[in-house]
Amino acid sequence: MNRKKLNLILTIACACFAVVAIVLLVFGIIYDGDHTFTKVLMIVAAVLSLALAGELAYLLWFSGSGEKPNYFLYDASSKRNVTVDKLTMPVVNKRMERYFSNYAASEGKLWTDGILENPMLDMDDAFKPLVAYKLLFDLADKDIDKGWKCFELASYETVDFICRGLEMNGETEVAGNLRKMKMVKPFQIKYVRDYLVSNCNYLQTKMLMYVRDNIEKFQ
Repeated sequence: MNRKKLNLILTIACACFAVVAIVLLVFGIIYDGDHTFTKVLMIVAAVLSLALAGELAYLLWFSGSGEKPNYFLYDASSKRNVTVDKLTMPVVNKRMERYFSNYAASEGKLWTDGILENPMLDMDDAFKPLVAYKLLFDLADKDIDKGWKCFELASYETVDFICRGLEMNGETEVAGNLRKMKMVKPFQIKYVRDYLVSNCNYLQTKMLMYVRDNIEKFQ
Protein backbone atom coordinates (compact mmCIF):
# COMPACT_ATOMS: atom_id res chain seq x y z
CA MET A 1 0.00 0.00 0.00
CA ASN A 2 1.47 3.36 -1.01
CA ARG A 3 1.68 6.36 1.28
CA LYS A 4 -1.17 8.34 -0.31
CA LYS A 5 -3.63 5.48 0.03
CA LEU A 6 -2.60 4.91 3.63
CA ASN A 7 -3.05 8.61 4.41
CA LEU A 8 -6.50 8.57 2.81
CA ILE A 9 -7.59 5.49 4.79
CA LEU A 10 -6.30 6.96 8.07
CA THR A 11 -8.04 10.27 7.36
CA ILE A 12 -11.40 8.62 6.59
CA ALA A 13 -11.17 6.32 9.62
CA CYS A 14 -10.23 9.23 11.87
CA ALA A 15 -13.19 11.29 10.62
CA CYS A 16 -15.59 8.36 11.02
CA PHE A 17 -14.56 7.70 14.61
CA ALA A 18 -14.79 11.41 15.41
CA VAL A 19 -18.32 11.65 13.99
CA VAL A 20 -19.40 8.48 15.81
CA ALA A 21 -17.95 9.87 19.04
CA ILE A 22 -19.84 13.15 18.67
CA VAL A 23 -23.13 11.41 17.79
CA LEU A 24 -22.89 8.96 20.69
CA LEU A 25 -21.90 11.69 23.11
CA VAL A 26 -24.81 13.92 22.10
CA PHE A 27 -27.32 11.08 22.27
CA GLY A 28 -25.83 9.91 25.55
CA ILE A 29 -26.25 13.38 27.08
CA ILE A 30 -29.80 13.99 25.82
CA TYR A 31 -30.99 10.43 26.39
CA ASP A 32 -33.87 10.55 28.83
CA GLY A 33 -35.00 6.92 28.86
CA ASP A 34 -35.52 4.61 31.78
CA HIS A 35 -32.33 2.63 31.23
CA THR A 36 -29.39 4.38 32.87
CA PHE A 37 -27.09 1.63 31.59
CA THR A 38 -27.88 2.62 27.98
CA LYS A 39 -26.90 6.23 28.69
CA VAL A 40 -23.63 5.19 30.34
CA LEU A 41 -22.88 2.74 27.52
CA MET A 42 -23.31 5.44 24.85
CA ILE A 43 -21.03 7.84 26.73
CA VAL A 44 -18.36 5.18 27.22
CA ALA A 45 -18.58 4.23 23.53
CA ALA A 46 -18.25 7.92 22.62
CA VAL A 47 -15.10 8.27 24.73
CA LEU A 48 -13.58 5.15 23.16
CA SER A 49 -14.41 6.37 19.66
CA LEU A 50 -12.86 9.73 20.44
CA ALA A 51 -9.72 8.03 21.75
CA LEU A 52 -9.45 5.97 18.55
CA ALA A 53 -9.89 9.11 16.46
CA GLY A 54 -7.14 10.78 18.44
CA GLU A 55 -4.79 7.82 17.99
CA LEU A 56 -5.37 7.81 14.24
CA ALA A 57 -4.83 11.57 14.11
CA TYR A 58 -1.51 11.11 15.91
CA LEU A 59 -0.40 8.45 13.42
CA LEU A 60 -1.46 10.65 10.53
CA TRP A 61 -0.08 14.04 11.54
CA PHE A 62 2.52 13.52 14.25
CA SER A 63 4.10 10.18 13.46
CA GLY A 64 5.14 10.43 9.82
CA SER A 65 1.79 9.17 8.52
CA GLY A 66 2.29 5.89 10.28
CA GLU A 67 5.78 5.39 8.87
CA LYS A 68 8.56 3.85 10.90
CA PRO A 69 11.46 6.29 11.30
CA ASN A 70 14.18 5.36 8.83
CA TYR A 71 17.73 5.45 10.22
CA PHE A 72 18.99 7.60 7.35
CA LEU A 73 15.84 9.45 6.26
CA TYR A 74 14.22 10.48 9.53
CA ASP A 75 14.28 14.22 10.16
CA ALA A 76 13.87 14.98 13.86
CA SER A 77 12.73 18.58 13.26
CA SER A 78 9.76 17.59 11.08
CA LYS A 79 9.33 14.14 12.71
CA ARG A 80 9.04 12.62 9.26
CA ASN A 81 11.14 10.61 6.83
CA VAL A 82 12.47 12.73 3.99
CA THR A 83 12.47 11.28 0.48
CA VAL A 84 15.48 9.20 -0.54
CA ASP A 85 16.43 11.66 -3.30
CA LYS A 86 17.19 14.22 -0.56
CA LEU A 87 19.66 11.91 1.16
CA THR A 88 23.17 13.36 1.00
CA MET A 89 26.64 12.09 1.80
CA PRO A 90 27.05 14.39 4.86
CA VAL A 91 23.88 12.89 6.35
CA VAL A 92 25.07 9.32 5.71
CA ASN A 93 28.46 10.16 7.25
CA LYS A 94 26.91 11.69 10.35
CA ARG A 95 24.51 8.78 10.89
CA MET A 96 27.33 6.27 10.47
CA GLU A 97 29.46 8.10 13.02
CA ARG A 98 26.55 7.77 15.41
CA TYR A 99 26.23 4.09 14.50
CA PHE A 100 29.92 3.51 15.21
CA SER A 101 29.53 5.06 18.65
CA ASN A 102 27.42 2.03 19.62
CA TYR A 103 30.48 -0.16 19.27
CA ALA A 104 33.56 1.92 20.11
CA ALA A 105 34.71 5.29 21.38
CA SER A 106 36.46 6.01 18.06
CA GLU A 107 36.92 4.58 14.59
CA GLY A 108 40.51 3.78 15.45
CA LYS A 109 39.35 1.35 18.12
CA LEU A 110 37.15 -0.41 15.59
CA TRP A 111 40.34 -1.16 13.69
CA THR A 112 42.63 -2.06 16.57
CA ASP A 113 40.56 -3.40 19.49
CA GLY A 114 39.31 -6.61 17.88
CA ILE A 115 35.70 -5.45 18.05
CA LEU A 116 34.83 -6.46 14.50
CA GLU A 117 36.34 -9.93 14.84
CA ASN A 118 34.24 -10.80 17.90
CA PRO A 119 31.99 -13.76 16.95
CA MET A 120 29.36 -12.39 19.35
CA LEU A 121 29.24 -9.02 17.56
CA ASP A 122 25.63 -7.86 17.31
CA MET A 123 25.48 -6.02 14.00
CA ASP A 124 22.68 -6.07 11.45
CA ASP A 125 23.80 -7.55 8.12
CA ALA A 126 22.41 -4.54 6.26
CA PHE A 127 24.99 -2.32 7.95
CA LYS A 128 28.05 -4.51 7.31
CA PRO A 129 28.81 -3.33 3.74
CA LEU A 130 28.21 0.23 4.89
CA VAL A 131 30.60 -0.17 7.83
CA ALA A 132 33.25 -1.42 5.41
CA TYR A 133 32.77 1.48 2.97
CA LYS A 134 32.77 4.04 5.77
CA LEU A 135 35.94 2.77 7.46
CA LEU A 136 37.87 2.60 4.20
CA PHE A 137 36.53 5.91 2.91
CA ASP A 138 37.53 7.71 6.10
CA LEU A 139 41.08 6.36 5.82
CA ALA A 140 41.36 7.62 2.26
CA ASP A 141 39.54 10.91 2.79
CA LYS A 142 41.49 11.95 5.88
CA ASP A 143 44.75 10.46 4.59
CA ILE A 144 46.72 10.85 7.81
CA ASP A 145 49.49 8.69 9.27
CA LYS A 146 47.44 7.87 12.37
CA GLY A 147 44.69 6.43 10.21
CA TRP A 148 47.02 4.27 8.14
CA LYS A 149 48.65 3.05 11.32
CA CYS A 150 45.24 1.75 12.38
CA PHE A 151 45.06 -0.38 9.25
CA GLU A 152 48.58 -1.61 9.86
CA LEU A 153 47.81 -2.57 13.46
CA ALA A 154 44.44 -4.15 12.64
CA SER A 155 44.32 -7.93 12.83
CA TYR A 156 43.81 -9.93 9.66
CA GLU A 157 40.41 -10.98 11.08
CA THR A 158 39.32 -7.34 11.35
CA VAL A 159 40.38 -6.64 7.76
CA ASP A 160 38.63 -9.84 6.70
CA PHE A 161 35.40 -8.65 8.38
CA ILE A 162 35.62 -5.47 6.30
CA CYS A 163 36.34 -7.47 3.15
CA ARG A 164 33.36 -9.75 3.77
CA GLY A 165 31.21 -6.65 4.19
CA LEU A 166 32.40 -5.43 0.79
CA GLU A 167 31.69 -8.81 -0.78
CA MET A 168 28.12 -8.65 0.48
CA ASN A 169 27.70 -5.78 -1.99
CA GLY A 170 29.58 -7.47 -4.82
CA GLU A 171 32.97 -5.82 -4.20
CA THR A 172 35.00 -8.99 -4.71
CA GLU A 173 37.91 -7.26 -6.46
CA VAL A 174 38.41 -4.60 -3.79
CA ALA A 175 38.07 -7.19 -1.03
CA GLY A 176 40.58 -9.50 -2.70
CA ASN A 177 43.12 -6.70 -3.16
CA LEU A 178 42.86 -5.63 0.48
CA ARG A 179 43.36 -9.19 1.72
CA LYS A 180 46.46 -9.59 -0.43
CA MET A 181 47.95 -6.28 0.72
CA LYS A 182 47.28 -7.11 4.36
CA MET A 183 49.11 -10.43 4.01
CA VAL A 184 52.22 -9.07 2.27
CA LYS A 185 55.38 -9.62 4.33
CA PRO A 186 56.93 -7.28 5.22
CA PHE A 187 53.76 -5.20 5.34
CA GLN A 188 53.80 -2.13 3.05
CA ILE A 189 51.25 0.51 4.10
CA LYS A 190 52.19 2.61 1.05
CA TYR A 191 50.43 0.13 -1.24
CA VAL A 192 47.27 0.27 0.88
CA ARG A 193 47.38 4.06 1.01
CA ASP A 194 47.91 4.52 -2.71
CA TYR A 195 45.13 2.05 -3.50
CA LEU A 196 42.51 3.52 -1.19
CA VAL A 197 43.31 7.18 -1.86
CA SER A 198 43.05 6.58 -5.60
CA ASN A 199 39.63 4.99 -4.99
CA CYS A 200 38.38 7.56 -2.48
CA ASN A 201 35.66 8.98 -4.74
CA TYR A 202 34.60 5.47 -5.72
CA LEU A 203 34.18 4.45 -2.07
CA GLN A 204 32.18 7.59 -1.33
CA THR A 205 29.87 7.06 -4.29
CA LYS A 206 29.34 3.39 -3.51
CA MET A 207 28.57 4.16 0.13
CA LEU A 208 25.83 6.64 -0.79
CA MET A 209 24.44 4.38 -3.52
CA TYR A 210 24.35 1.41 -1.17
CA VAL A 211 22.20 3.32 1.33
CA ARG A 212 19.86 4.62 -1.36
CA ASP A 213 19.49 1.24 -3.07
CA ASN A 214 18.80 -0.56 0.22
CA ILE A 215 16.97 2.19 2.12
CA GLU A 216 14.09 -0.12 3.10
CA LYS A 217 16.51 -2.24 5.13
CA PHE A 218 17.16 0.60 7.56
CA GLN A 219 13.65 0.96 8.98
